[in-house]
Amino acid sequence: MIDKKYLLLGVSLCMLNACNEPKSVTLEGSLDGIQADSIYLYQVNNEHYGNVKLIESIAVADGKFVYPADSIETGLYCFSLQNMERGEYLQQYANLFLEPKSMQLTLGKDKYEHLSLHATGSALQEQYEALQKAKYVAGNRAVLDSLDNMFYEARKKGDQKEMERIREVSMPYYDSASEQTRKLISEEIDKNKGSYFGLYLYYTYRFQNHTFNTVEEIDEVRNFIGGFDETSKQSGMYAKMQEGLDKLAQCAVGSAAPAITGIDLEGNTVSLSDFKGKYVLVDFWFAGCHWCRLETPYLLKTYNAFKDKGFTIYGVSTDRREEDWKKAIEEDKSYWNQVLLQKDDVKKVLETYCIVGFPHIILVDPEGKIVAKELRGDDLYNTVEKFVNGAE
Repeated sequence: MIDKKYLLLGVSLCMLNACNEPKSVTLEGSLDGIQADSIYLYQVNNEHYGNVKLIESIAVADGKFVYPADSIETGLYCFSLQNMERGEYLQQYANLFLEPKSMQLTLGKDKYEHLSLHATGSALQEQYEALQKAKYVAGNRAVLDSLDNMFYEARKKGDQKEMERIREVSMPYYDSASEQTRKLISEEIDKNKGSYFGLYLYYTYRFQNHTFNTVEEIDEVRNFIGGFDETSKQSGMYAKMQEGLDKLAQCAVGSAAPAITGIDLEGNTVSLSDFKGKYVLVDFWFAGCHWCRLETPYLLKTYNAFKDKGFTIYGVSTDRREEDWKKAIEEDKSYWNQVLLQKDDVKKVLETYCIVGFPHIILVDPEGKIVAKELRGDDLYNTVEKFVNGAE
């Protein structure tokens, strides 16, 4: 006969073991008004440019799906019905913050037939949704969407005069919306400083949109993100920022200018190193970049003033079509040293020069070191003048 004492002990141990068994952490979801056999989960790498990475294809059965959330790293993801092949653009998607915890999801469509998502179980998702609503208000999206629709209607009709009128009327609204949105984001970063959501805000709205040009700026960023909590510091986002800062340090003012080689208008190979011994203004641009071509008068003024004083300009184009590049040069009369990067070289050059936007104009000294970055307008001429005349 089993002793009661041991029987009770056994029951207690079984109950204890059951309590200690790891619980399943899952995303449980359903489709509302959507028919699909699979949905696709992507990790969002860059929210502004829609850069995403496919994580998993999730099977749907009877309008429901389940996915193990314990394998997920905290961060911003998106769901889509589209299986994005390499080079495709993700047309419809719904963003959400995922954490390695159980969450309930409902995937549907809004009144505009856009993909929509409702999620519960994540405090970060609640913060993200609140931010999107605040951005909608601060960015005056109701008015801007109305103006955009008016512009698209005029474009369909080919009414250039009406398009110009709407564009002119719209500009003050867009300027105000941008300013109010920047103010909102700054306030949110301050409010969430030290937390994971604050790190997400800083990474998305500050770090990814800015080139830190000097060692002092880079150190300032390191100090700022160093004040975040340990959860933030263990995240992949924090690791990306540290890796990014290491790369930025390699193309900061004072570092050696990385190698560049392109094909000139006559089909010859021309490299940046060919101009060693001169000050070289390196102008990264492309034909369809409106802001790039607004710099042409300043570049022309600078070139004519100093081309006989140990100075030249090296234009580096990322255009895909050679005819677009040549046409822009002819239109702008920008007949200095111009090269077109080969398709396979574009990504490497942009990465080694830490370029996040165009135009990107830097000054390289006769020894091949970067001495100034982000040159625009009158500052472009004044900076070259200071260095060239100082060398005489």
